[in-house]
Amino acid sequence: MPTGETKILFTGPTGAGKTTAIRALSQVGSFADSQFGEGGEAPPPPFDYGEYWQSGAPVRMYGAPEQKRFDFMWKVLADEAMGLVVLLDHHRPDPAADALRYVQSFDKLARRGACVVGVGRFSQYFDVSGQNETAGNVTLSLTHNFSNRLSFYASLYGTYQNQPNFQSNVGPENVVSPFFDTVDIFSLTYHWTTRLSLVTSYTFERVQYFSSPDGNSQNGVQNTLAQNRIQNTFSEQLQFNLTSRTVLVGEYRFEAIDYDTAPLNSTTNSVLAGINHNLTEHLTVHVRGGESFRSLENEGNMASPYFEGSLGYFSSNHSLNWMSSYGYESPTATGVTTTKTWRTGLTLTYDLTSRLSSTTGIYYHHDENTGGTGSTGTQDTFDLTVGLRYTINNRFSLHADYNHTTLGSLGTTPGYSRNRYSAGLSYTY
Repeated sequence: MPTGETKILFTGPTGAGKTTAIRALSQVGSFADSQFGEGGEAPPPPFDYGEYWQSGAPVRMYGAPEQKRFDFMWKVLADEAMGLVVLLDHHRPDPAADALRYVQSFDKLARRGACVVGVGRFSQYFDVSGQNETAGNVTLSLTHNFSNRLSFYASLYGTYQNQPNFQSNVGPENVVSPFFDTVDIFSLTYHWTTRLSLVTSYTFERVQYFSSPDGNSQNGVQNTLAQNRIQNTFSEQLQFNLTSRTVLVGEYRFEAIDYDTAPLNSTTNSVLAGINHNLTEHLTVHVRGGESFRSLENEGNMASPYFEGSLGYFSSNHSLNWMSSYGYESPTATGVTTTKTWRTGLTLTYDLTSRLSSTTGIYYHHDENTGGTGSTGTQDTFDLTVGLRYTINNRFSLHADYNHTTLGSLGTTPGYSRNRYSAGLSYTY
């Protein structure tokens, strides 16, 4: 690359906005705006390209092609690039797995240059019964290398939703009430040697439900203000590169949960050990296990085993990710003080063609509720999501989705079964 030039690579799943981003930034047009393929001319290029000038030097932007037949171009486009931009589509079942897939695929580029991950989506659903649902998600991520030894990572996530969230532990799953949830992660990694590194991280989470003046949720089912809380988690992680494919991990976590009104404040200390291993070029496994020690404000001390693990397969046109965890979670049932949850989920994304993609997500969790004055016992939840997405052009796409949820009963609180169908037109700008 000529002296003074800067090269930036954009990547992400089909429809995430790579072409739109390059077109918006480019000062000389882009391949997406050119007339390739008309009148018998050459076929359109397999990647997006644009450029703009900064301080008298060109900044060249390339969009990595998503089709499997262009796999070989990923390495070519990444060579000599100074930065990586990963754009994600939050409508897919597991955007976090998508982010992991692309960052791992361009691992060398992410380590030597700046890496930014961005997600932005707003959805408006109109229910045939007359009840409208509004949901929005924003995710920003940044990686910066201060030196060959010291690097910084930050991830900011915020969401506003009306419906219960069955993939994470936010609030009650039998209540329809608007809430805001943010999870922000900051971490520093220092490489003591080529094999030994230390990762210090801090995670902030805020859960905020919005209720009517009398303190009840808007549908009058349950007081959701009791779920409003702040969670602070500190982690110190020691990593040892046993081989080029295997990393041994030892970790200590401290979590403090402070509720706005509910008498459920707690602190948890966890001591964990695990392994990160690349079984093949496309198959990875992450495992952590150990013991958690929790101290409740009014219930004393207790201990429980803790486990988390994931298995991911990532290819150019499809990905499969399985996750599972067991341990303490914030109680969401009324009057319950302690909840232990086994949570597992499987997500599959597959690009059927260059325009048509499919997504499938299956999630299950089992809650063990104890303590307090509310309903105790076990509760099971099953959630299935299936979707199809057809990309018309760089800005418009069609989608059709189906979601089924089954929530078991807990004491005197009845369970329910729900089917949701949605279809529409998406516009990316």
